[in-house]
Amino acid sequence: MSLNRMGLGTVVAKQLQYKIKAYYGVFSSLVLVQVIALLLSVGGSVFSGTTIYGLSLDYTTYMTTNVIAFTILWIFIHAIIMTTKTERENSFSFVSNQLSNNISNCTFLIVASIAGGITAILSGYLLRVIVYFFIDIDLLIGTEFYYPPGEVFQGIVAMICYLILIGSVGYLLGVITQLHRMLPVLLPFVLAGILIALERIFPGSFMAIGEYYFQETNVFPFLFKFIGSAVICFAVAILISSRLEVRK
Repeated sequence: MSLNRMGLGTVVAKQLQYKIKAYYGVFSSLVLVQVIALLLSVGGSVFSGTTIYGLSLDYTTYMTTNVIAFTILWIFIHAIIMTTKTERENSFSFVSNQLSNNISNCTFLIVASIAGGITAILSGYLLRVIVYFFIDIDLLIGTEFYYPPGEVFQGIVAMICYLILIGSVGYLLGVITQLHRMLPVLLPFVLAGILIALERIFPGSFMAIGEYYFQETNVFPFLFKFIGSAVICFAVAILISSRLEVRK
């Protein structure tokens, strides 16, 4: 009989190392998704024309909105996939419990969000390089063509926070759907009904929620709102998951 006892932190760390290696395809799919989004962005997002003093001006706006949207969808889908029965059974190759498994899943989603946030923001530079060298147009390079490092860092931090929150929501929804076999079918309709009822009872609630999260200009309240909401979602998911059987 072994007298060695592994602490929760050690078990979570070993599970996280395993999942980073086992879920290598998650990061490969991130690259693929962002490349596809970049290709869709090369054609330009907005075409506009105007006339000033007899001169006709046409311009194209290139944005990384597609990359950001695809990355958000990527983290949301993979967060749900991690809660499926098949993925839960893969964790039983370790001596673990529901708590350590869920904590390692949440930590993995945070690591994936960091990778996705960095690459999503830096893809803007890659898009500019592609447009500058390969698109046969005249570019007007002004003061806004280059971003200061401080603004880039702020954008990366904000994007990481967005992804962590979306990942936590996806993980929570995935855990909820495991409570009953009919929930994956019923949950979208239930959520839609709740949102419609909330908007009817409290008109403008969607706008208020959007302003609460996305109109914040101070760094620390911004981090508190997003990270705090993500922690709540992860905590609720862990509590619900503790009610699931070890094996189904």
